[in-house]
Amino acid sequence: MSTEDERAGRKHLPLSVFHELLDDASVAVDCLSAIVRVCAEATGKAVTLFDRQGHVVASTRPEGGRQTPFPPLRDIVREHTATTPPSADPVLLPAELGTGLSRRKILSAIVERGEHLGWLVVDEQPTPFQPTDEYVTLRCARRIGAQFLTQRRITRVAWNARSNLARQLVRGSGAWKDLAAGAEYLGVNVYARRALVYIRDSEGAPEDLDRSLAEYTERALGLEVLSTRGSEGILLLIEAPARAASPTVVGRITSTLESAAAEFCPATGLIAGVSSVYDPESFVRAYREAREVVRCIDRFTHGTRHRVLAVDDLGPARLFLANGEVSALRHFIDDMLGPLLDDDAASTELIRTLAVWFEENRSMRRTATRLSVHENTVRLRLSRVHALTGLDVTGDASHQLSIQTALLVLRLRDHPAFHFESRCAETGNDTAALPDERRSA
Repeated sequence: MSTEDERAGRKHLPLSVFHELLDDASVAVDCLSAIVRVCAEATGKAVTLFDRQGHVVASTRPEGGRQTPFPPLRDIVREHTATTPPSADPVLLPAELGTGLSRRKILSAIVERGEHLGWLVVDEQPTPFQPTDEYVTLRCARRIGAQFLTQRRITRVAWNARSNLARQLVRGSGAWKDLAAGAEYLGVNVYARRALVYIRDSEGAPEDLDRSLAEYTERALGLEVLSTRGSEGILLLIEAPARAASPTVVGRITSTLESAAAEFCPATGLIAGVSSVYDPESFVRAYREAREVVRCIDRFTHGTRHRVLAVDDLGPARLFLANGEVSALRHFIDDMLGPLLDDDAASTELIRTLAVWFEENRSMRRTATRLSVHENTVRLRLSRVHALTGLDVTGDASHQLSIQTALLVLRLRDHPAFHFESRCAETGNDTAALPDERRSA
């Protein structure tokens, strides 16, 4: 080691030792981080690995080096993104005022088989660059590129195997012992109770939507998710906690999917049906349930608004709605609720009151509390429904069933009555919608 290097505190690694360390790092469990550490040790510099989007994959600095933040990747690469893919040869970037680069850096693109995968950046601190640093950076970048592709292949094989397992579970095909053995190899709890989500394919949706939704849902819920894609849509099998009630699990899944739809499909309407929670031997039934929900949504929903509904939202009436003739169903709705279908605030309030009354198990007190009105106001509104439609909503069971079915169709149609909890939540009183009720109540 030269006197100058001694003063700088730099320890040179013979190339044979460097290559040996690089080989060892490539078979380590955290191979990408291990390769970055070898690069830092061989150069005596701070090193950071970015993916193409600018996220830090791994970062390290030599022992004793001070912690200094890296500038954003966009400030580092600048004009070096002009070619696609960029050259893999290391580039020495000068320090320039006003660019965010206060020190020189060696920049090497991670390129493998013509595909640009990321960037490896070596910072000129705590010691000056040496002639061998660019060679070390290049070798490390190439080894990282090979590892990127290897990990991608492994991930794809595992994903395909999990997808095939999900397909077999839903179909109920294959010997159970074979399925259980394959699931154990993949680290999947094949005995778990799960809810099934059926997502209809929509035009313009991302090609990898199945994977994005599965990963998002698994991360958000902290539950295991199996995913597979069929000819008409995407299936998610979402694990349920051992002692959790089905409605609780399904509610969390529904709200999570609505958030995922807003993130991954902002321009296309995502239509999804969620089954109840079932044991593995009943996944075929769960599939039928979710498909029926999607069919109901598909038949009565127009536009690109996201619709995620659970089987409990529709109940047994989904069979009638999913398989009945659409024109006959429309006539049925007109016959049942025709006088209430005017596009005005009073009609909307009556429909909303009916919906809440059924949701609250026909309790006047709970309906009034939820709508922030007096109980007499609820009674008056239900009497008005009787007067307008001829349906005795409080005393005739067959009329109640007819109204509930009609309300389901309105919900599927995205009727304004289901867009808000009540007008009272906005106005703080019940005087704006139906002025006659103010005097009667």
